[in-house]
Amino acid sequence: RTMAKGEKAFVTLAPAYAYGETGSPPRIPPSATLTFEMELENWISSKDLFGDGSVMKAGETEGEGWERPGIFAEATCKIVAKRLEPGPAKVLFDGEKVFSVGTGTAHKAWDKIVQDMKKGGSVSLICTPPCVSGPGVDFVPADVTKVQYDITLLHWLKVEDVSGDRGVMKKVLREGDGWETPNEGAFVSVNIEYRVVTNSVAGDVVIKHEPFIFTVIDGAVAEGIDVAVQKMKLKELAIVYLKAPYAFGSCPNMCPPRIKPTDDLEVKIELLSFDRSKDSWSLSVEEKKKQIIARKAKGNQLYNVGRLKLAKRHYEIGTSLFEYRTAELSPEVAKEVNELTMACHLNLAACYKKQNNMEKVLVHTKKAIDIEPKNVKALYRRGCAYMELDNFYKAEQDFKRALEVEPENAEVRRKLAELSRTIAKQDEAEKGLYSSMFAKA
Repeated sequence: RTMAKGEKAFVTLAPAYAYGETGSPPRIPPSATLTFEMELENWISSKDLFGDGSVMKAGETEGEGWERPGIFAEATCKIVAKRLEPGPAKVLFDGEKVFSVGTGTAHKAWDKIVQDMKKGGSVSLICTPPCVSGPGVDFVPADVTKVQYDITLLHWLKVEDVSGDRGVMKKVLREGDGWETPNEGAFVSVNIEYRVVTNSVAGDVVIKHEPFIFTVIDGAVAEGIDVAVQKMKLKELAIVYLKAPYAFGSCPNMCPPRIKPTDDLEVKIELLSFDRSKDSWSLSVEEKKKQIIARKAKGNQLYNVGRLKLAKRHYEIGTSLFEYRTAELSPEVAKEVNELTMACHLNLAACYKKQNNMEKVLVHTKKAIDIEPKNVKALYRRGCAYMELDNFYKAEQDFKRALEVEPENAEVRRKLAELSRTIAKQDEAEKGLYSSMFAKA
């Protein structure tokens, strides 16, 4: 801190300020005095917000508590903007501004500084081009080149991206109690109110249920509601913003009057009560068996109405219940469990086939075949997936293995014949290609 830019100096460090009595073998002996040749080329002041001199901190006061606004938080700030050069209207703005932190909807200096502030804290920023103005700033004349912003963080609302892709954003209006939240399969009671964001009735309350009772991921609500409720605490009140794919775009057949599957929604949810479903590790063998049967049945129901994402989740839970077996199963129970687990894997393969994800079809048909190597349905579905991926050799192997088990299976025979025709066409195309290549040579 005593050097100027461009200055060169020799700096000598006594042992106590270097490596002390132990040194740093093998290069630095014990109790060594060190001399460094230094040149200060440049530095960035801790007051320089972006390292280019466009925004400088001119003073700040500490706020209260320890929390700071996170990304997406809805911050309310007192802003006083002053013109720092000759001209009319020294105070350009004096009022409150509300903005979403870290989303580019506010002046970038406000956005950055607020993330390091506590409630009630304040800071002064001196801004010059290109940071005199910015998003959310409509009060700075175009000819102004230097502005002081005095910012006080009044309060903020927590906003969480609960889906991970901004499709479901939860803004907490009132904190909940405790730490527990509903899990998949929990029985919940909520007050719920839907508002449309994107069509002619935008802003109107179009659905209101007080209370509404449902089981999480059982298909009673739009996907985004399931996702959001699992992030809420007891008595919490929140506004949840749903993009259309997480709203009734996820379940068009459930779309109520005045709402379209393409509408984004704003949903106010109050979590009144919930009963968590039992964790899998706490279930007895008999309870796990009942769970697989129930998950498979619910998955089938959801599959039949086109809710593939939810159906997959039920099948996935079904396959996981006996993944790590903590007790020996009787032969009868083991046989039943294997059949149920295999069925869930096959149903997962069917879901992924509908979504044209053949790699995942291969994963789950293999797991089914690992359980029952001669299962015709698994061999057939895996063969079809290999065929879609142009792996004709492996497809043919699976179809032939299936026919060894059921020689008269018409569906497998038909697919094998189709494969033979496809291979023949490919062979003809390759012959033509090679013929033309040799002709040119």
